[in-house]
Amino acid sequence: MTEDLRRQISELIAVHKRLINVLERGTETIVSGALPFEASADGFETIADRFEIELAIPDAFPDMLPRVRETAGRIERSYPHINVEGTLCLAIPVEQRRIFFEQRSLLGFVNRLVIPYLYGYCHWNQCGRHPFDEEKHGAEGIVQYYIGKLHLADELAVLGVVCFLYEHGYRGHHPCPCGSGLKVRSCHASALRSLDQHHTSQTICHDFLCVFEVCFSRFQAGQFSFPRPLRNQICRILNKIKG
Repeated sequence: MTEDLRRQISELIAVHKRLINVLERGTETIVSGALPFEASADGFETIADRFEIELAIPDAFPDMLPRVRETAGRIERSYPHINVEGTLCLAIPVEQRRIFFEQRSLLGFVNRLVIPYLYGYCHWNQCGRHPFDEEKHGAEGIVQYYIGKLHLADELAVLGVVCFLYEHGYRGHHPCPCGSGLKVRSCHASALRSLDQHHTSQTICHDFLCVFEVCFSRFQAGQFSFPRPLRNQICRILNKIKG
């Protein structure tokens, strides 16, 4: 465990005093215990509750963010925002990184991602709906995220954006991948710069594969075709991933 991580864990426990179990396990540090909270959202009631959670913090932190589990079985595996492996789906990876890097601390991660997730679950469990704008889960959720963030027209436009980010990152002088005909710096400059800053090679690869999966299913259903330049770009990226 690095000195910086040790300091951040101490800072976290000083505020959330029941996260008292700290264990180094393999390539991770595990912090676990009870997380009481009192939270609210605009226009919705305050909820006070507590959950037993586990943070699995990789040795590569902060380049890789913690994985979070609820360990007492209160959150059903059928809940839409649980990942296949049982971790909490706090947000899509690039959005988690954007929120985390605003404060760059474990405490901020828990306060700004974990507690809002738990509040949202409690509200959903009590009222049957989420207090926040609910996004879809998995690949469809990633597509929805890009459409909302960049105000894109459809899934095919999202695929063009993630292909661009995969191959180029941020390039202000390139034509904007949204298809507007403008240069990036005169179109989606701030959004693409933010995405590029908070993506890693793993997260952009993950997003590309998820968006391609959605688009390919639409293609198989005859809903659209891939323009030749985009088709060539997809082939280059797939070959690079496989190779």
